[in-house]
Formats: sequence, C-alpha cells, structure tokens
Amino acid sequence: MIETFEKSREFRLNTLYTFAQGAYWMIVCCTVSMGSAYLSNRGYTTFSIGALFAFAYLFAAVIQQVVSTATDSSTRFNVLDVLIILGGLIILDLLIAITGNEKGFVISFTFLIGAMIATIIQPFLNALNFHIQRQGINMNYGVARAAGSFFFFLMSLLAGFFMKTVSAKAAPMLGFIVSVLFVGCISWIYSELKAADISTDKQVDPLDENKSESFDYKGISAFVNKYKMFFVYLIGVVCVFFGHIIVNNFLYQIAVNVGGNEATNGGLLAVQAIVELPAMIFFSVLRDKFGSKLLLATSGVFYFIKIFFTAIASSIGMLYFSMLFQSLAFALFIPASVHFVDEIMPEKDAVKGQAFVTIAMSISSLIGSILGGIIINILGVSATLYFATFVTFVGVVVAILGLVRINEQN
Repeated sequence: MIETFEKSREFRLNTLYTFAQGAYWMIVCCTVSMGSAYLSNRGYTTFSIGALFAFAYLFAAVIQQVVSTATDSSTRFNVLDVLIILGGLIILDLLIAITGNEKGFVISFTFLIGAMIATIIQPFLNALNFHIQRQGINMNYGVARAAGSFFFFLMSLLAGFFMKTVSAKAAPMLGFIVSVLFVGCISWIYSELKAADISTDKQVDPLDENKSESFDYKGISAFVNKYKMFFVYLIGVVCVFFGHIIVNNFLYQIAVNVGGNEATNGGLLAVQAIVELPAMIFFSVLRDKFGSKLLLATSGVFYFIKIFFTAIASSIGMLYFSMLFQSLAFALFIPASVHFVDEIMPEKDAVKGQAFVTIAMSISSLIGSILGGIIINILGVSATLYFATFVTFVGVVVAILGLVRINEQN
C-alpha cells in the first residue's frame, strides 16, 4: 500500500481526501455533536445552548452563500483556498476556546464560531471531490464519506471518555488537533494538484457551475406551483428533521435524564455513526433495487421509530437501542434526497430543488434548536421528546403523502 501511495497520484488524492473527510467529521464531533455536553459543563441552560446552536446554523447558512458567491466572482479564489482559510480559522478559534474556563463571552463566542465554521465547511469539502474528479481522476466519494462516519465514531468515544475523566476542555483540545490535520490534508491535496499541473482556477470550480442555476426570486412562485407535491414533501421534511435536531442537539441532556454522562453521550454518538456505515457503503445497490422514493419514505419511518424509542427510554441500554435505528434514517435520507431531486426535476430545476431541501433542513435546525431548548427548560426532557415524536409522526405522514403524489419526470 505504501508503494502504491508513493507511485499513484490518484491513490494519493483518494487517500488524502478520505483522511480529510475523516478529520472533518472529527471536527464536527468536537465542535457540534459534543457541544451540548461541553456547554452544559460550563453552566449553560438548555435555552442558551439551543440559542447558540440556532445562531450557528443561521450564520452558517448566510455565510455559505456569501463565500460561494465570492468564490464564483473571483478568478484566483477557489474551493481549496476556502477550505484552507476555514480550517485555519477553526484552528485559531479552538485554540482560544482552550483558554476559556467558565460560562462567559469566550466560551459562547468560540462555540458559536466553531459550530458555524464546521457547518460551513461541509458543502465545500463535498465540492472538492467533484473538483478533483472533473480533472480525469477517479474519486471514490462513498468510501471517503463512510470513512468520515467511522472517524466520527472513534472521536465520539475518545472525546466522551476524556470529557468525563479529565475535563470538558477535551472537546476543543481534540478538535484543535484534528483541525491541524485537516488543514494539512487539504494543503497536501493542493500541492498534489499543483505538481500534476491540474488547474484550480474558477473555470473548473464546481461551485461556479452550481451557482449558474441559482435562484431567480421572481420565478420562485412559479417553481412552487410547478412542484406543489415536492413542497408538500418538504413540509414533512421540516417536521421530521425537528425530531432529528432535538435528539442531536440535546443528546447529552437526554442521556443525563436516564442516568448517563459525557461518556454515555459519546457512546451514543458513536453508535449512531457506526450503524450508518452499511447503508452509506451500499447505497447505490439499495437505490438500484428500491428507488430513491421508497428509500426516502423508509428513512422517515425510521426517524420516527428512533425518536419514539428515545422518548420511551427509561435506561441507558434502551437509549442505545434507539440509536440503532439511525442505520436507515439519516444514512438513507442524505444521499437519497440528492438523487430523488435529480429524478423528478430536469437539470435546469434540480439545483433549485436541492437548495430547497437544504433550506427545509436549515429551517428545521433553527426551530428545533430554539424550541427544543425552551421546552426542555420549561417542561423537561421527557415532555420535549414526546412532543418531538408527535411532530415527527406528522412529518412522516405528510412527507409520504407528498412522495406518493409526486409524478416523476424523466
């Protein structure tokens, strides 16, 4: 393998991109997924935690568009530059976070910036895969993304253990280390492309091509009328993802509610990550056999089953059991939604359609973060989970109704 790495640039680029995905998802684990436990240990209320998550998601959604537009309008600024700059910023942010001790501005600010940047990075990192592929280099995105989940699994266990046994500062400390590795991987990829004399300018930037079909605000009404059932489906997505966000953002509070701690939180995150792997690896096979529409309906049902068992869990063991249903929930939804949009819309509308899916998920993230924090503060964890279970059930019904009535356009 070492000899192949040394001799084959294609193998090197695939390996480096795989490690970049792994480092990125470890950053997400430290800055976002362990965020609730980290902030709780600093004395933050669930409302404050929810508000910080909400602002991080909101700012990320806005800044993603700003950075993407700036990249498109520049002849020298490309996706690799964006990733290196964002990686450098998160290194600096986590270095500052390590110095913060108690609840206050430094902790709030560094968490907000860390979660925001980690969220912003994802579409640019995904775009890098296609950027390299369009230069005639075969890239295996499925393997790289599955590796990301595996590395997330490892970091969840590691961060949870050290946060429990050493200090809550283990999260930003470990995040700092893997952020340095992330920037190192991206910089190495950059040097490999330069050494091969592969262009990295705007002309081959996949972000530029995607933006060519950006929103025409005057045509949004016509777009909605044209795809009414698609938007019915998206209403369902907002409701389904509400429950998903409640569980993800407040998993630490859910674990504590049944006698768990930081290590339990890390273990639950690890289980979610590891059970995603089979569906991610074999997604193409599942899609060919069952179709994207059925896979999306299945993911909705499994989201509901997962949050239902989370709501009724009275022990740590039951909570672990509920996480197993992640295997056919999130792991199916993300890739299936992309393919589904391409199946039901012509190419000129597909970019808008995918953007609306992202918007639906962003809206759900904002509502879930704020409302989840408020309800937990007022009524407690159990009541919040039962409410989220009801909302998820409504979402699944609405989403399936929309899916059934959508006419596929070839």
